[in-house]
Amino acid sequence: MTRKEARENCFKLLFEYEVQKITATEALELFYELTEDVEGQSDYIDRTVKTTIDNVEKIDAIIEEYSKGWKVSRLAKVTLAVLRVGICELLYMDDIADSIAINEAVEIAKIYNDEKAGKFVNGILSSVFKSKEQ
Repeated sequence: MTRKEARENCFKLLFEYEVQKITATEALELFYELTEDVEGQSDYIDRTVKTTIDNVEKIDAIIEEYSKGWKVSRLAKVTLAVLRVGICELLYMDDIADSIAINEAVEIAKIYNDEKAGKFVNGILSSVFKSKEQ
């Protein structure tokens, strides 16, 4: 499994977390039951999912701050999951380049939602990146 595939799986796990209202542990256990080959990406997947869920309130507050009038509850669950992964990588994972975190999140948004969602995700994550640099 590549890092790109692992990131996409993190997005899917966080989508499940939001939709099914399950814990990080439950989501990860189910994922590993159903996924045979993670090829060295389990540490990244575990860290990303757990860090995101542990900080979900802070991450959601950031999303609301930069989405200019959009409440987290109004966002599409796909967009929300993508933003959560991207913000987790930007703020809590120093070993991941910010540009990669943003670009990969935008690509996932385009694949699972549409071009418009990709632009929205790019705008939010770019704003988070800029505020981080100040």
